[in-house]
Amino acid sequence: MRNVINIINKLSLNRKLNYRELIQKVSGDLVILGMKNTGKTTLLMNLARELRCSPNNHIIVFETFPKWVFEFDTIPYYFVTNNDIAKIKGTKDYTVKNKEEICNILKTNKDIIFSIECLDMEKISTFMSYVIYVIYRKQYLRAKNKQLENMGENYWFLTEEAHNLLDSSVLQKKVFNKLRKMQNEFRNLRMHLICVTLRLQDLNPKIRAKMDMLLGRISFDDYQLKLRAMLRDSKYKNEVLHLPTGMFIYPETNLVLLTEPFKQNGRPYEL
Repeated sequence: MRNVINIINKLSLNRKLNYRELIQKVSGDLVILGMKNTGKTTLLMNLARELRCSPNNHIIVFETFPKWVFEFDTIPYYFVTNNDIAKIKGTKDYTVKNKEEICNILKTNKDIIFSIECLDMEKISTFMSYVIYVIYRKQYLRAKNKQLENMGENYWFLTEEAHNLLDSSVLQKKVFNKLRKMQNEFRNLRMHLICVTLRLQDLNPKIRAKMDMLLGRISFDDYQLKLRAMLRDSKYKNEVLHLPTGMFIYPETNLVLLTEPFKQNGRPYEL
């Protein structure tokens, strides 16, 4: 307990980062890394709320466990059932069956939560990649017609359990390559990905290479294998293994972010 108090006192002497500043500083995409019970979901909800303050920002949340649909603010949500994604006959590929309905949802709602009730990782990733593709194509056509900047819309994709959903070892190569191709062009198309993961090692390096990091308390394995070199010049290189819940380090600027408990404002509603 004394060590935690000492960490808080030490880090509190430095200028803190707030949600708006973090969003402004992130160059493109962001991965929030931390062990269990470090406040990652609470942080993501607070970031989502801050993003929604701007009428130009759209947030699309993907979850595989019904938490946001009960605990987030007033926002529409849609349950994606196991039967909504089907295998294409004669192939190993999957397809989204109700594409027209999904397109209409994306067109008529500024923000949306997709709660995906599938156990198969291939089905989950197929649905995610389809939704991202719909927005990608929309933004691409705007760019092609020189309307992207005039429209000024930004799309933010938020997902937890990214170490499962964005790992090429568990996804079909075709699906993963499609996601990777689109992510390569996110920044040019005003699209952004914020994902949460427990272990950096399980997030594919081709995905995470283009992402800034926000670090909560991390595992010793991640520190030894991936992060020690990155943090070698950071004044928090020792504290990152012992950070208290709700405290995160942004290595890009060596600033600290303290997240407060999320207090629900309104209730989500099902479409």
